[in-house]
Amino acid sequence: MNKLRRYINPWWLLLATLLPLLVLGSLVVGVKIQDLFRYDAAYFTAAYVERYDAPSDVALALEQALKNDDLALLAELQGLRQAVPFDTGPRTIFIMFWEDDGRYLSYLYLNMENYHRYIHYFELVRGRWVVAPPDVRYYLHSGRWVTVFLPLALVWWLVEMVVVLVIVVFRLSAQLRPD
Repeated sequence: MNKLRRYINPWWLLLATLLPLLVLGSLVVGVKIQDLFRYDAAYFTAAYVERYDAPSDVALALEQALKNDDLALLAELQGLRQAVPFDTGPRTIFIMFWEDDGRYLSYLYLNMENYHRYIHYFELVRGRWVVAPPDVRYYLHSGRWVTVFLPLALVWWLVEMVVVLVIVVFRLSAQLRPD
């Protein structure tokens, strides 16, 4: 261990190794804090809970909001303090239920002008269904963060191993050179 310390500071090595996990932990804490203030209580009254008690109600209302570029209805369907804009068009239609991944339901919409497909995610929040934008919170809660985090972390650790190996070889070869 003493020889290793001469070549590489173990504290820097530990910090570099744990850095992806520290970033992930910060992301989780940030999303948890944002969850406290994410939704607007005005959209969770008894009337809204009754109106949007089924995902199909939200899916059909979303079709109308997308067709008519109705920003007020989009905000109501999202229930957020600051609504996220979606691509809209007068020929956008609801196609079908797409997927149920446990926490989220996905519905497919199609813009008949340019044939772009849009998948919108629905989540049960405080007794009513809302349209969830595909943001960091969605990726964290749906489990899709793994498909981004794992490859990045593996590349980070691979690059770290190469750098450590280069440093050790360089410093060892410097010691072996005659003065």
